[in-house]
Amino acid sequence: MIFQTGLLRQLTERGVSVSVVVPDATDPNIVSLCERDGVRPLEYPAPDQPAQRILKSLRKYVVEDIRNNPCLWDKHEELKRAGGWRKKLTGSLGLILNAVVVYAPWLRRLFLRMEQRILLRPQAIDFIEKLAPDILVSTYPVSAPEPELMLAARHLKVRTVLHLLSWDNITAKGHFQALADDYLAWGPTMKEELQTFYAVPEARITECGVPHFDLYFRKDEQRVDSPLLEKLEAEKEPYLFFALSASRYAPCETAILQQLCAETKAGGRLAGVRIVARPHPSALSGLMEDTKTLDKLKALEKDAGLLVSYPLMVTGSKMNWSVRDSDMYELIALLRGAAVVLNSGSTVAVEALALGRSMVITAYDGPEKLPYDRSARRLMDYPHLRKLMADGGGERTNNHEELMEVLRVLMKDPTYHLARRQRALYRQIGDQQGNATEQVAAALLTFLARPQVPGQVERSKV
Repeated sequence: MIFQTGLLRQLTERGVSVSVVVPDATDPNIVSLCERDGVRPLEYPAPDQPAQRILKSLRKYVVEDIRNNPCLWDKHEELKRAGGWRKKLTGSLGLILNAVVVYAPWLRRLFLRMEQRILLRPQAIDFIEKLAPDILVSTYPVSAPEPELMLAARHLKVRTVLHLLSWDNITAKGHFQALADDYLAWGPTMKEELQTFYAVPEARITECGVPHFDLYFRKDEQRVDSPLLEKLEAEKEPYLFFALSASRYAPCETAILQQLCAETKAGGRLAGVRIVARPHPSALSGLMEDTKTLDKLKALEKDAGLLVSYPLMVTGSKMNWSVRDSDMYELIALLRGAAVVLNSGSTVAVEALALGRSMVITAYDGPEKLPYDRSARRLMDYPHLRKLMADGGGERTNNHEELMEVLRVLMKDPTYHLARRQRALYRQIGDQQGNATEQVAAALLTFLARPQVPGQVERSKV
């Protein structure tokens, strides 16, 4: 988000010194981008504490209304399915604790005080003190080490800013462990969520859009060498683009792809149409690596004519989903050229709207019907997706026949429900036309120009 459209370069070109705290300062992708933008990559050396991991696992039971948050309840159900008596016992005890906290709210207050003390680590204070920034910007305040760095910054009277990476962070990840002085919101929906969940005053929220979405509004984006794009251009056939989610959320998407590919054969309802799929980056590496899905995609490539766009990952990196910068341009071209975009509820749903594409949610499990707690249909109850669909952001399909009918309508009339889609996009990213990067840079420069917090060191760093 912060590298792809030159946000950091805009700051350094204005004389601001910028450092980026990353899990792997030797990642060749990060090194290259930092050199390009005049930015210094830094690794924060303090490892996770055992107490920190325990607190995080307990947090959804102590702090949250877990039974009424579909995203967090889903994590609880996953814990039960994971196997092993320890995880099942943790989940059972967690629900008991959750029930107790309702009648003894002082336990929640005690937990939060203890959590803040554990997260305010001497290593974090020392790290921020030596860095001596004017502003610390957090993009993912629900995962270590960002909360402890934010708390250390506030302890040292350093101004803090929250700039979220994704549309689901507020409703799907639980309450943040550290809050900020100022907030950069994508659009009206995120602004309302900050006000609802954290009572953030309107004056402390700046709506800026999404920097990495800027590329979607630019017609002169960088060309990328791509055999897949060359093949599609040569064939000149319409295609459907299916952006897969991680299999833990939608385990049967390859079965849906198989059904779609069968419809493209002679006599099928999609004859003359290509199917292009893209696995989620998490499937290729890291903790959520999913060789089973990748094997199924390769089989569909070989036997059913499926075309697959594999994210261009950096191998050997300690960063999750370290995708090469050039990969974004293939994704943009595929989204822009698609007749219809399909997915089960990822950020691609919003990206498709930004590119003016019709978007379909596949809220089912192919020819199967899985139990709700494992089915893709449960994603429709996730607050961020529920809001998008309520605003008119896409078409929901509950089985193969519904999908075929919706595709028939959308491919015949690309402007179908266009006004609704535009309204939904506005709710997500505001009135943006490719200038979010400039707006975020301007907001950060404005924060730098404000009077310093008492006791803060006078410098010009972000």
